[in-house]
Amino acid sequence: MKIGDTVRFLNDIGGGKVTRIEGKTAYVVDADGFETPVLQTQCVVVPSAEPDKHAPKTVEPVQKPSPHIAPVAKPHTTPKFAAGVPQQAPGFNVSLLFEPQDIKRLSQTKFDLYLVNDTNYTLHYAVNSRDRLDSEWSLVAAGIAEPCTQEFLGEVMPTDLNRFENIAVQLIAIKTVSSFELMPPMGMESRFDVTRLAKLHCFTPTAYSPTPVMTIPVVTNGKLIRPVDYDRLTVQAETQTDDRNLKNRQGDKKHKDGPEVIDLHAHELLDSTAGMQPAEILAYQLDVFEKKMKEASKKPGTTLIFIHGKGEGVLRKAILDRLRHKWPHCNAQDASFLEYGFGATQIKVYR
Repeated sequence: MKIGDTVRFLNDIGGGKVTRIEGKTAYVVDADGFETPVLQTQCVVVPSAEPDKHAPKTVEPVQKPSPHIAPVAKPHTTPKFAAGVPQQAPGFNVSLLFEPQDIKRLSQTKFDLYLVNDTNYTLHYAVNSRDRLDSEWSLVAAGIAEPCTQEFLGEVMPTDLNRFENIAVQLIAIKTVSSFELMPPMGMESRFDVTRLAKLHCFTPTAYSPTPVMTIPVVTNGKLIRPVDYDRLTVQAETQTDDRNLKNRQGDKKHKDGPEVIDLHAHELLDSTAGMQPAEILAYQLDVFEKKMKEASKKPGTTLIFIHGKGEGVLRKAILDRLRHKWPHCNAQDASFLEYGFGATQIKVYR
C-alpha cells in the first residue's frame, strides 16, 4: 500500500484514497473529503484498472417528469451509494429519499426525490402519488434502476408536497443471469405525513446519503411496507361499489323521511387508517363535514345529524368552530340521545 492508492475497508462500508501513512496506520480520504485513520491490515487496495465506483453515474431520463415534479435545468447524475457499493446487496431493500436542497429553509426549499435500489436485481419501477382528496393517482416517475444504485426521480416544489399525501410504488425485479431466485411483482401503498418535511429532526444521514434525508421504506429485507394485494382490487372495488350504492339508497330514504345522518367515525369513512396520523384522520372527517354542509346549504330547511362520537370532543369542537365561521345562520344542538346516543350533533340549515 502506498500514498495515492484507492482502498476499501474490510470491516466497514466505505473507502477512499490514501493521503498519508504513519507506521501501521493509513489515512484515507473519502469522496466527501473526510479523512479517516485506519489500520493498513483493515484495508484492501483497489486495482487501478477497476472503475472508480464512487464516481456518479449519469442516467438518461426515461420519460417526461410528472406535472408536479419540476424538470431540472441541467443533467442530473444518479450516484452510487455514498458509503461504497457492495458487490451484492445483503438483502432486498428499496426506499424513497426526500433530500432538501436547502435544509435551513425546509418550508421554502425544493426537494430532490430518489429511488434507492439496494438489491442485486434490476428494478422496473413506477412511483405514483395523489392528494388525500383525489380519487385518481398521478404518475411521478417510471423507469429502470440498476442494482445497487440511486435513481433520481426529479425535483419536488414545496407547493406540490400535498400531492404526496398518498404514495404507491410498483416494482418488478429481474436478472439477466442464467440462474436466480424469481421475485413476484410487488406493490406498496402508504399514507405520508408531508408536514414531516418541514421538521428538521425528521432528516437524518443514512448509508445511502451522507447528507440528511427523509427516508420512506418500500421494501425492507424482502418484506413490503404496507403491501397492496392487486389480485383483489377488482373484487374489492365491485364490493365497495355495491355497499356504497346500498348506503346511498338507505341514506336517500332516510333523508326523505327525516334528517340525513352522516357517521363521521374514521372506520365508516375510510377502508383503513393504517399509517395515518390523528391530524390526517381529523382533516379527512372535516372535509366530509364541509362537503355535506355545502350540499345542504343549497336546500334551506335541511336537517343533518353528524355522529362524531364522544371521545375527547376534538371533532365536535372542530365542527362547531367551522359552523360558526362558515355557516353562521345554521343552528346546532345535541341530537336526540334516545336515537343516536352520546356524541351526535344536529344541524338545521336556514340559508
